[in-house]
Amino acid sequence: MLTLRQLEIFLAVARREHVTAAARDVHLSQSAVSTALRELQTTLGGPLFEKDGRRIRLNDRGRHLVEEASDLVQRAQDLVQHFAGDEAIAGKLRLGASSTIGTYLLPALVGAFVAAHADVQVDLEVGNSAEVARRLLAHELDAGFVEGPVHLPQLVATPWRKDRLVVFVTPDDPLARRRRLAPAALRTLRFVMRESGSGTREVFETALRAHGVAPTPHLTFGHSEAVKQAVRGGLGVGCLSELTVRRELDAGEFVAVKVAGLALERTLWRIARRGAYASRLLRACFDALRGELE
Repeated sequence: MLTLRQLEIFLAVARREHVTAAARDVHLSQSAVSTALRELQTTLGGPLFEKDGRRIRLNDRGRHLVEEASDLVQRAQDLVQHFAGDEAIAGKLRLGASSTIGTYLLPALVGAFVAAHADVQVDLEVGNSAEVARRLLAHELDAGFVEGPVHLPQLVATPWRKDRLVVFVTPDDPLARRRRLAPAALRTLRFVMRESGSGTREVFETALRAHGVAPTPHLTFGHSEAVKQAVRGGLGVGCLSELTVRRELDAGEFVAVKVAGLALERTLWRIARRGAYASRLLRACFDALRGELE
């Protein structure tokens, strides 16, 4: 007989890829976890993991079970809470965010949500948009917030907030004295850009291609702060979210360069697995982080 406890143990092992670490998460001995896994695999008629050195990894059957078990366990937990009359918002969420959102926007919003609910824990993982999407599909995250368009049919993207990219230079750069540039003038500039997979970079390149300009980055970095430091050092022209450079623009450390007709407005997106169950905790979090577009 398959039990919810077996599925909870299975999901813990799937997340950790290690029996001992999972045993700590579910407050059981290593032997008890191993026994539960053996019983589950017997009930389901075959192995769910394969050995990979000192770790274990999901096989195809195990990956399919993760998709089914995650929703089933969460629905059961919400059902128990509902019929017990427990209206408290509690539990743990794993959120992913692309760099700009995770560094400059979400910390204050998530902090306020956690401060309002003493029994809520949120793990916020920051990476580029492609990495957040990958981890969401792997069930390593409950939801994601990204800057770039999402092209995967397994994910549902909901418009969340508006943002704008800014082309910027230092005040002593000759471009700082130009009132407005034509997009064609960008062909000869040395750009300092985010890495491939970054939503910021994808939006900027798409905007340039609409004017027949194919930018070649002079330097690429995996974080917006590194881009800003490179621009400060005179290594090129930057293009980042206004969220990341607002302080420097206000202080006169950077100057925004206006480019005629360049579409640098963008949408920030909330992403989730298509058809996945949204737990009571996740719905409460979405309500607290509600964007101006919803």
